[in-house]
Amino acid sequence: MFLAFLCGCTPRLGRSSDERVIAAMTLEEKVSLLVGTCKDWNLVPEAAPATRHREPVPEGYWDTYQGNTATMRGKVSGAAGVSYAIPRLGIPSIVLADGPVGLRIDSVCTAFPSTALLAATRDTALVYRVGQAIGKEMRYYGVDILLAPGINIMRNPLCGRNYEYMSSDPLVAGQMAAAYVRGVQSVGVGACVKHFAVNNQETFRNGIDVQVDETVLRDLYLKPFEQVVRDAQPWTIMSAYNKINGVYASENTYLLTNILRGEWGFDGFVMTDWWAEEDPIRMQQAGNDMLMPGTQEQIDTLIAAVRDGRLEETVLDRNLRNILRIIRKCPSFINQGKTNPDNTDLHQMLTAHAALAREAAAKGMVLLKNERALPLAPAPRSIALLGKGSYDTYTGGTGSGAVTKAYKVVLSQALTEQGFTLDTIPEQRYLSHIRHSRSVQPQESAWFMPYVSELKWTKTELRRMAKKNDICVITLQRMAGEGGDRQLVEGDYYLTSVERNMVMDAAETFHAEKKPVVLVLNMGSGIELTDIVPYVDAILMAWLPGQEAGHAITDVLTGSVAPAGKLPMPFYERYADVPSAANFPSSDGDPNKVCYREGLAQPARTLFDIGFGLTY
Repeated sequence: MFLAFLCGCTPRLGRSSDERVIAAMTLEEKVSLLVGTCKDWNLVPEAAPATRHREPVPEGYWDTYQGNTATMRGKVSGAAGVSYAIPRLGIPSIVLADGPVGLRIDSVCTAFPSTALLAATRDTALVYRVGQAIGKEMRYYGVDILLAPGINIMRNPLCGRNYEYMSSDPLVAGQMAAAYVRGVQSVGVGACVKHFAVNNQETFRNGIDVQVDETVLRDLYLKPFEQVVRDAQPWTIMSAYNKINGVYASENTYLLTNILRGEWGFDGFVMTDWWAEEDPIRMQQAGNDMLMPGTQEQIDTLIAAVRDGRLEETVLDRNLRNILRIIRKCPSFINQGKTNPDNTDLHQMLTAHAALAREAAAKGMVLLKNERALPLAPAPRSIALLGKGSYDTYTGGTGSGAVTKAYKVVLSQALTEQGFTLDTIPEQRYLSHIRHSRSVQPQESAWFMPYVSELKWTKTELRRMAKKNDICVITLQRMAGEGGDRQLVEGDYYLTSVERNMVMDAAETFHAEKKPVVLVLNMGSGIELTDIVPYVDAILMAWLPGQEAGHAITDVLTGSVAPAGKLPMPFYERYADVPSAANFPSSDGDPNKVCYREGLAQPARTLFDIGFGLTY
C-alpha cells in the first residue's frame, strides 16, 4: 500500500506540470538532463590558438563510463547524441541526429540535394516537401530532432560548409529555412536551426572571435534566424562555437536570452554545438539549455557550482522547463520509444523520396551560360564525356552533411540510360583511373572523400574525339565539408593547369568541327571561372545534387526539366572582388580574430550575380 501511494504521488512528465516534475528531480538528475550523455566520438574540432581545448576522449573511456549512456547510445545507431533519461519521472531520452541533406545515421536514408541547391530553387513548397520527407524518415527510425538546417550567411566562397548553408542573401536564407523547418516539423519531429550566430568559416571555428558591429550583425547575420524563428518556431536552436565581440556565442546572454527569447519569442531550447567551449556555468546562465554531447566534467562542474553558490539552482530550473516543453512533443515521449509508429513500408518510402530528391535536384540547378548548346538533341547521340566528376559524381559534402545512402547515380550512368553513346576511350580510362585511385586510399566515409586527380588529354586525342562525337560534356568537381575551409590554390578555388587545358583544348578541337562544349560544375560553392567562360558554349551549376545526381543532371541537359535555379550567392570575377577577401579567415594577423569590415558592402565585380539563372 505504501509503495502504491508513493508511485501515485511521484510526478510524471505529461501527467503533472513541468514545475512539479522539476521539483521532484535531484540536483544530479537536473544537471544530467542539461548535459548530453557523451556520444562515443572523439573528433573534437580544432581550437583557435590559445583557447581552451578538450583532449580527445581516451581509448577505453566509454567501457567504464557510469552515466546512462550505455543504455541509450544504441537507441539509433549513428545518431549524433541523446539526452539523459529519468524513467521514474516519465522522462525519456531524446535522439538528435544530423543533417541538412538527409538523416545521417548508420541506417540507409535518402541523400537529398545540398541545401544550397534547395535555396537555388526559390520554391518554398518544394523545400517544405523535402523537409517533410526527412521528417518522415526520422519518425521511422526513432529520431526526435534533426540538427539542421544550417543557415549561416555565405560570407565567403571559401567557407567549407557553404553547401550546407542557404544563401548570401538573408531574405533568401530565411525564407528557405522557414519552409524547410515547417516541413520537418509538420510530421511531429523537431528541427534545430544552426549555428547561432556568425559561424561563417570552419577555420578555427572553435574559438575564433568575430568582430562585427550591431547594425551589420542584425541586418545581415541574424536576419535569417529571426525570420525562421518568427515564421516557423523551430523546436531547438544550436549555438555556434565562435565568439562574438569577445563573448562565446554559447555563453552570450544578449544573443540567447535578450534577442532570441526576449525580442523574437523563441520558446524551444538551445543546445551547444558538439564539444563547444568553454564554461558550462556561463552557458547555463546565458540560456544555453543543453550542453552537447556532454562530459562528466561538465556535470561535476555544474553540481559543484550549485552547491557552493556560484550558480543559482533556479537557472537550472528555467533551462529544464525549456527542455521539457520540447521533450513532451517528441516521438520518444509520445510513442513511448517505439520506432516506425506509422507502420511505414521502408522500401516504398525511400522510393518516393528518391523521386523527390531527383525532382528537387533538377529544379535547383542553375544554367549560367547557353549559346544554343542545350538542351541536348534527343538520343541516340555520341558524347565525349570528360572530367572525373562525370564518372564519379559527388552527391554531397563531408561531415554532418553526409548520408548513408543506398546508391548514387553518376552522370555517365544516367546518360547511357537515356540512350546516349559514350566514347569508350575516355570512359574506360576514367573508370580505371578512379578505381585505382580509390583502391590505394582509405575507404570513403562521412569524414573522408578519396582524392582522384584529373586526367590529361592531348590535342591529338581530343581531335579524334571531336571528329567521332557530336558533343563534348566536361564535369569539373570540388569537394568540401565540415571542419575545414577551401583554399586559394589550384585544384580548389582555382583551376589546375590540367583542367584549364582540358577545357580550352576541347573547345578548340570541337569548335573546329562546329560541335559544342558543355561544362557541368559538380560542387557546393563557386570557383574562379572567368578565364574559361568564353571558351565553352554552356555552363550548368549542378551543385552537390544528392543520390539521384546523374539522373537530375541528365534531366536538365536533355530538357526534360527546364533549368529554373537562381544563384543563392554570386560567382566573382576574381577572388579580390569578394567583399570579405581581405578578412577571411582571420584579420590583423591574429588567428583568433576575424573582422567583418566589409559590413553590408556589395562585391566590386561579379561574373554571375546572386539571383542569376537562365532557362530554355
